Amino acid sequence: MKHPNRSDLAPFFEAQSVALIGSLREGEGEGEAYWVIHNMLQLGYRGAIYPVNPSYTQAHGIKAYPSVLEVEGPIDLAMIITPPVTVAAIVEQCARKGIRAVIVGTEGFAEASEDGARLQRELVGLARTLGVRLLGPNTIGTLNTRTNLTTNQYLIGYNGIKSGNIAYGSQTGFIGAQGQPLEDRAYPVSKMCDFGNKCDLDEADLLDYLRDDPDTDVIAIHLEGVNEGQRLMQALRRTTPDKPVVVFKTARTEPGARASASHTGSLAGKEEVYDSAFRQCGAVVVHTLQEYWDVPKIFAYQPLPRGNRLAMTTPTGGVGVMATDAAVRAGLTIAQLSDSTLEKLARLSDKLNKNPVDLGPTMVLTDQPLAVYQNSITALLEDEGVDCVTLILYAGAIGSIDETVGMVAGVRQRRSKPVTVWVYGTSMSMREEMARRFEGMGLPTYVDLETAVKAHGLAAQYARYREEVSRMAGTES
Repeated sequence: MKHPNRSDLAPFFEAQSVALIGSLREGEGEGEAYWVIHNMLQLGYRGAIYPVNPSYTQAHGIKAYPSVLEVEGPIDLAMIITPPVTVAAIVEQCARKGIRAVIVGTEGFAEASEDGARLQRELVGLARTLGVRLLGPNTIGTLNTRTNLTTNQYLIGYNGIKSGNIAYGSQTGFIGAQGQPLEDRAYPVSKMCDFGNKCDLDEADLLDYLRDDPDTDVIAIHLEGVNEGQRLMQALRRTTPDKPVVVFKTARTEPGARASASHTGSLAGKEEVYDSAFRQCGAVVVHTLQEYWDVPKIFAYQPLPRGNRLAMTTPTGGVGVMATDAAVRAGLTIAQLSDSTLEKLARLSDKLNKNPVDLGPTMVLTDQPLAVYQNSITALLEDEGVDCVTLILYAGAIGSIDETVGMVAGVRQRRSKPVTVWVYGTSMSMREEMARRFEGMGLPTYVDLETAVKAHGLAAQYARYREEVSRMAGTES
């Protein structure tokens, strides 16, 4: 089968008409076609929706059809959520209708049993004969925040997802709009895709599509197993010189690998082999779920650093020590502040004489804490020996939320170095509100201190890779 090009995957994300084939019973358990339509309407999808089930005349007030063959207009994408033994016949109907993109949400294929694996192999053979591309089985499918297309068959439960420039791909439906607080956390999402069992389309295909997607600047991929390692490596090498790719590989332990086989039918491998291969291809490797969600934000919001020299401000020396440890583990160098910067800091207080800049002792002695913070941050951003900055803030310690956010925004807008933020304090509501406000102005704000620092290390690592690729290209030309 030929290697897919971008147009092969376009209907999965850019469909202007969608057929939903499965149960349309209102109030029945989630995981049905009824809920796909509900979510599409809830999020505001404006394309044509065609419910398909011979037992119904309508769903959500929309006319239903006995089969896709009886739909009058063209159909770009079909999603099938019917028992496994019925799926092949429906795919054949889709092909006769001219549908070349099909999502199979149904469970019970290769992840379930040998009989399911046999049905999956037969389904793939049929689809390839018919010229139909398949996503799944055992998947919630795709999401496009620009058009509000979603094929999620589980209740999402909120009204909006922030449209942005990060695409998230995963091998589990858990990393989906129904399982994550995308509205509250306001991750800047462009596309989302659940590969499911990866019987046809997989992460390599997604990378090739997203590489040319104008809405996507950063790609995050979660994998349990890799079926075609060479194809994935080639896709990464094509993508990473232009767009950062963050890879989160799970099923790293022997029990995890067994769990993966029963979840999606995938085989896992040794973690050090995977990590080395990913890094050789320019991918940014992360190791926790939180990093998978949060690390891409530094690439989405900030410029790449010129080097790995980090400066930090902190209200407490103890946190500065923790941040220093995190920086060294992340491959960063604690920046040696210039004489000029140290002079500027000394004018604020003779206690401000090293990096991290511990503002705590000065804050308790001044009646202008915001000015001290502002001038300290400005001094660090102006230092030519500083490549990146992490701001550690205590919610409510130096003024109201409005005053603190305004102060940071005023400083940040005049500088071009990457900045990350970690907010702590006794009030979760204040911490979350400050984080939302900082994110809204393009400052990546992290749930934990270690990730706020590590993100700089990963960005510096990727920047070095980009420079090396550019140098090699210049040598060869």
